[in-house]
Amino acid sequence: MSLPQSTTDQASGPRWARVVTEVLAPGYTVAATIVVVCLLTLDLPAQWWIAVLAFVGMAGLPYAFVHGLARAKVWESRHVRPRGQRMVVLAGLIVIEGLSLWVLGLAGAPAAAMRVLGACVLGVVAMALVTPVVRASIHVGVFSVGAGVMSAFSWPWAVAILAVGALVGLARLAVRDHTRTEVIAGLLVGFTAGALAVRVLG
Repeated sequence: MSLPQSTTDQASGPRWARVVTEVLAPGYTVAATIVVVCLLTLDLPAQWWIAVLAFVGMAGLPYAFVHGLARAKVWESRHVRPRGQRMVVLAGLIVIEGLSLWVLGLAGAPAAAMRVLGACVLGVVAMALVTPVVRASIHVGVFSVGAGVMSAFSWPWAVAILAVGALVGLARLAVRDHTRTEVIAGLLVGFTAGALAVRVLG
């Protein structure tokens, strides 16, 4: 099945959708998520160095991996649309974030932080596992995994985050980078994985 995508990086679609899909791209969303997790689970400023390790390992290195290799033309773009390339990217992210979790554990990161961050990594694993079947939206998946994790703490916040993910999904449809099935898969797989993982790790 051919992908409903533009040949250039977000060149098609209405302006609002292009703005949403760029401003709420996975790299930025993950970085914001790590900041929130650190603020909520770490004893700051005393554990500032754990926050730095978490941000670099869980957000900085993954961002550099995806965007750096996209600039080097290893990927077709930073959005990594081809399914084969996406599998490689997700596998790389799992390795980077898994090693970062290990380092955080050695550094003495609190259990609450390890639980939430570990659940997020397992969400990435779930997205990778379904990729051979459906090219689920990672833009949407980042929000839906976060919503699933948050469902263990606050359902109103979980619903709000999922609603933002749905808006991002509409934007991804509008720029023609995903089908409806791929957006729905991102919502369902991400939320289910995040919700189950945070409870298992609890």
